Amino acid sequence: MEAQPRSSHKYLVLQVWCGLLTVAMVVMAALLVSIRPNENLHSPSASLDSTQAFGSSWQKSLGCHSCSLVLRNNSIHCTQDSLYFFYAQVTFTKQKTNNTNKYVILKRNATFGKQTKKLIEGTFQNTTVSSVWVAKIVRLQNGDSVSLEINSDYRKDSTFWGAYQLR
Repeated sequence: MEAQPRSSHKYLVLQVWCGLLTVAMVVMAALLVSIRPNENLHSPSASLDSTQAFGSSWQKSLGCHSCSLVLRNNSIHCTQDSLYFFYAQVTFTKQKTNNTNKYVILKRNATFGKQTKKLIEGTFQNTTVSSVWVAKIVRLQNGDSVSLEINSDYRKDSTFWGAYQLR
């Protein structure tokens, strides 16, 4: 008969322990919900300039005064010699009537002493309706700029591009 009370005590201890853990989880969840992030502590990276499609031009979504990348005239301009990671996602909407493939080209624009250079290209067949993602690490110098060329209709709400400075 002693075996039965011991197991009852163990079961009771287990129930109390589970109850305490449940209360602790509820208290932690309430604490996390009540905490509001301090927006002053969250500053954008000094090297980030992310953009998204808006109308017929691109719109800044992050930036800062000391950034090494600046969005100007639908191009990302570099103000510091460094390696940069460029990325773009384009979601095409409808098929074109001709047989031309859909493409996205990330290119370095022509500057004094330099010609336009294709950095990376993403291509789809005309019959494909989907997204294309391109990315590349590029060494740029002060004064270089990069732009995106898209040859087909695309969804503005799911098309974006940007760059990060790599250190």
